[in-house]
Amino acid sequence: MTKNALARELLSWIKSIGIAFVLALLINVFIFEMTGVDGPSMNPTLEHGDRLFAVKINQIFKNVPKRGSIVIVDGNTMRDRTLMDEVKDSAIVSTILRRKNRDLLIKRVIGVPGDVLEFRDNRLYRNGELLEEDYILEEMIVENKSIKVPEDHVFVMGDNRNNSRDSRSIGPIPLKNVRAKVIVRLFPFNKIGLL
Repeated sequence: MTKNALARELLSWIKSIGIAFVLALLINVFIFEMTGVDGPSMNPTLEHGDRLFAVKINQIFKNVPKRGSIVIVDGNTMRDRTLMDEVKDSAIVSTILRRKNRDLLIKRVIGVPGDVLEFRDNRLYRNGELLEEDYILEEMIVENKSIKVPEDHVFVMGDNRNNSRDSRSIGPIPLKNVRAKVIVRLFPFNKIGLL
């Protein structure tokens, strides 16, 4: 093989790898992502170290997730998310840069725009009805208060109510900060299934 043929072959491989990387990045930024659970805030539903598959299509169009959905949100509600944030927070780029956004949270949607949530006697009422939440770790301890979920926002909470940074402390989450909907737990293998 001549030097020119070898150079062309090498260039062809580099080009193919570059195209594959760009396609993988685009899929990861706009269509789906793999992520891991970091911490105990979603116990007992999800545990630290669980690996999840999440879909982003609905969030691109800023659709309101359904009540009870488990979502990935950006808890930094003080600024608008940009496309560059999505690229930096993608699993591929954050792994390459060894950078983790500590504001990315995995939580459950409790209220959608217009819902009135009331915390009374350590119980949660939505639009006047007591929520039966068989997925929470333990009875939550919370002061009595009421909130109406604003337009274009959702109210999210962790299933480990007494050990969760969520909308009770950071406020309702703008729809633009809802990054993805968690669909499947992939690991550990004995707990693979839809969420």
